[in-house]
Amino acid sequence: MMKDIDIISIESDDDDLASKSRLLLADQVRSNSTVPCRSNSLDRFLRRAEKVWAVSTTIEKKEVESQKPILESNQGPEEEEKVGDMVQLGHDNYFIVDIFEKEIMELGDKVDLNFKTFNNFESVDGGAPLDHHFYNYKCCYSSCFCFCTNINVEREWGILKRQLDLWEKKEDGSKRVSFCVRTYSQRKELMRVAATVTNGDQSHSLFFFDIKFPKEYPYKAPSFFYHTYDLPLSSLGARKKLRPERRYNILDVFLHIEEIVMMNTNKSYHQMPEMLKRPLMGFEDFVKGHFRKKGAFILRSMMDEMDLDNERDKNMFLKMYIVFEDNKAYCEHLLNSDLKEELKSFKEKEASLTGN
Repeated sequence: MMKDIDIISIESDDDDLASKSRLLLADQVRSNSTVPCRSNSLDRFLRRAEKVWAVSTTIEKKEVESQKPILESNQGPEEEEKVGDMVQLGHDNYFIVDIFEKEIMELGDKVDLNFKTFNNFESVDGGAPLDHHFYNYKCCYSSCFCFCTNINVEREWGILKRQLDLWEKKEDGSKRVSFCVRTYSQRKELMRVAATVTNGDQSHSLFFFDIKFPKEYPYKAPSFFYHTYDLPLSSLGARKKLRPERRYNILDVFLHIEEIVMMNTNKSYHQMPEMLKRPLMGFEDFVKGHFRKKGAFILRSMMDEMDLDNERDKNMFLKMYIVFEDNKAYCEHLLNSDLKEELKSFKEKEASLTGN
């Protein structure tokens, strides 16, 4: 019997982030899903379960199907239709349950949940992270907080948030780069941006920029810092400067970042393990979740571009495979029997070298 299980509502999507081990755990949980749950939230769950006609597992599927139209017609304007419920297991694992079919739809952990719910824009309470490149920059003599932040910066947060939402909703293929932005309530002049290419197969990596807005903004251009992770931008992108303007705006800043990212031609395979090893503060679960989702695509691209008969290329591919495997990305379906044997031998060799 599962005990101390908290149940909250969450929307699900179609991204398959579950690893093989988590799929096996899903089968185990499915077999126990008919056992009643006990938690501090039991009354709340039963009320919601009654609303969707899922209070008992003995309800016939036919009866549940007959109630679906009634549920949809009775939904209030402030209540969105939920695909399933999120049930926490311990501190890490959770699963999404289909409230009509009683089937487990997806199994994941805290990283998966945080990645799914990672907003494209958020103002974080408190100060900037210590690893922000401009953390030690002070535009006033306050020992704690900056009091002279230009109000224009905060005003443009709202403009940026609305524009990011519009960009994310584009389905015509014109969206080339996707952004995730963090600002800080006590350091409003600082911003951190994660960018990833969404149009084309040239990159599945992440690009991180720290931005500083001067107190003279918008009449003075902001400063940029790119986190290279030991691989700088290609020379063409690195030389790209923000066009001089009499008055700058936040959208010009992000279009400039988009141009830099799209102009970069350096392959980022060497960056990815470093990003997973040293993720920037505030983006830890985002980085892990991104490479769980993109791991199989990245390895497939490597297989297409590399000569796996070449010892150097093969070793690089196997190292990357192990990195993604340790990050709980499911990629085993990419390996044929020969590559599986090569991987086994490679792991044994690495273990002997490290003394493990």
